Amino acid sequence: MKDNLHVSECFYSIQGEGQTMGIPAVFLRLSGCNLLCKSDNWVCDTIEVWRKGVKTPFKDVIKKEWVKRIQEGAHLVITGGEPLLHDKAVDNFLTWFRNEFNFIPIVEIETNGTFTPSINLLKKVSYWNCSPKLSTSGEPYKKRMNDHSLRIINKYNSIFKFVISCEEDILEVLQDFSPFIDMKKAVFMPSGDTQELLDKSRVLVANQCIKHGIRYSERLHVVIWNQKTGV
Repeated sequence: MKDNLHVSECFYSIQGEGQTMGIPAVFLRLSGCNLLCKSDNWVCDTIEVWRKGVKTPFKDVIKKEWVKRIQEGAHLVITGGEPLLHDKAVDNFLTWFRNEFNFIPIVEIETNGTFTPSINLLKKVSYWNCSPKLSTSGEPYKKRMNDHSLRIINKYNSIFKFVISCEEDILEVLQDFSPFIDMKKAVFMPSGDTQELLDKSRVLVANQCIKHGIRYSERLHVVIWNQKTGV
């Protein structure tokens, strides 16, 4: 069993998005992604971080004081890039974590939904935060869409978080994704990796959430810290 992960960063903060927004969390960001979201509408806000990574032994991944935070109820959020590029290693790490520290952490995985999680990993994860990409990501449909993966993730404790930059995005979600996911699990989040850009898109997205009966998510980390990463 390999006992290392390719880690871009690990830090303790609060969850800024989705169904567990506001919860204290240890973020474990793994390197690499199969998508390169970059268009006139928005750009991946962590691209400069997940492009880098260090092969890290399991024992050195999370600081002991942060393990204590997790034991006290903070969530372990495994993100990227795309963490399911490391499905087997993440599965091994969670098994090691349980054996090493004698408790089962509350785990969230943030994924773009293009990979189907293994059965072993599906059983170990408490929350699936799936963020499928729309045409405004700049990625072609066949590369960013995996309906089989979406159907599988939909069966578990999951949300489907869509970054919204215009009304056309709403129509795309309703047309392309409603056949594969429970729209009661859909979450709309305004685009913008700065406070200024969020201010421009927030009202549009909130109004569309009201219109379509969809849950709204803020981007707390941007609201509080602006473009700063690792917080």
